[in-house]
Amino acid sequence: MTAQRRTQRGVTLIEVLVSIVIAAFGLLGLAALQARSLSMQIDSETRRVASGLVSQLRERVSANQEGYGVALQTLYTRTLLPSHVVTIPSCANPNACTATAEVPAIQIAMWLAEVRRQLPEAAVRIQATTAGSAASMSVTIGWMQPNSAAVASDNACSAIAAVANDSKYRCVTATFFPG
Repeated sequence: MTAQRRTQRGVTLIEVLVSIVIAAFGLLGLAALQARSLSMQIDSETRRVASGLVSQLRERVSANQEGYGVALQTLYTRTLLPSHVVTIPSCANPNACTATAEVPAIQIAMWLAEVRRQLPEAAVRIQATTAGSAASMSVTIGWMQPNSAAVASDNACSAIAAVANDSKYRCVTATFFPG
């Protein structure tokens, strides 16, 4: 009877070890799922911030109805790369900025500074949707995806040549009619 008890105890111990190994694999799977969920949440938040920035630009540009058409062809058309420095100009006459030159330059510089503040390694391309047309503008905002091991470049980044082939960049593109 003593030999039989030892056999049963050994089988029970093996069963416990097997169940611990199975539980460990399950917990590792849950940890990986949590890490992936956090990564997706960060990506979603960054896209929300980029979309909000596009909306802010539309509001700023729409506020300058007088100077929009002229400014789109010159001052609003911009490319900002991660290495560029954003400087905010001032008006020649602080009491009366010109709507066609100084207001757009200040608006776009302040907006670019905000983009730079909110998005890591930001890159921006703003342009008229149709060359020579003041009706609409296209904006592409790109950012470096933190801790990313992306496997393919984002097609939305094709408007920003400097980051178009970088697989760690993600972009949002929008076209709007400020009027």
